Amino acid sequence: MEYMSTEIRSAREAMTIFKILGIKEITTERQRKNGTQVFELPIHKMYGPSNKYPLRFATYKSGYVRNVTECNASPYQCNKRIDSELEYFKSGKVDSMGRPLYTQFTTRTCELIPGWEERLIYLAKFIIKNYYQKPTYQISDYTMDVMKSQYKQANDLRNQTDLLPFDEEEDKFFCSTDDVQVIINGHRYNLS
Repeated sequence: MEYMSTEIRSAREAMTIFKILGIKEITTERQRKNGTQVFELPIHKMYGPSNKYPLRFATYKSGYVRNVTECNASPYQCNKRIDSELEYFKSGKVDSMGRPLYTQFTTRTCELIPGWEERLIYLAKFIIKNYYQKPTYQISDYTMDVMKSQYKQANDLRNQTDLLPFDEEEDKFFCSTDDVQVIINGHRYNLS
């Protein structure tokens, strides 16, 4: 049996993987002119029965790879995070000998990916690692339709006024003309 490599080494292999997995490129003409590519996965992110959004990722000419799904408050970076160089700032304090004290400061930034091909390969590996190797919860269209109808039915019932389940004309139990008889210590009392 011949060994088949699972390592993605070129943009062509990444695009082949996208085609096999059903990932579509949905880049607009304006985005293409700016050096951006947008891809849509066949997997949806769900926020309630009527809110499902397809997962979308974009690669930018600036070196970023981002999740740009519509339901996100803002696009977030998928790039690797790295620590920046240490920076030193005067703290405004002095030591016992009158020398200024410094505070060291570092931040975490994204590692930018300079080449188009490297960004595409990184995106393909990121998608496979995070959305195809972990268990995903896919829901069929029938299940979605049932969930929507149940949601609508519950919402309609929630918005009704508190009505009894029977008509007032047929109300045999709560009629004001009925007398209620109570026996206390052997004496019968009629309550109306």
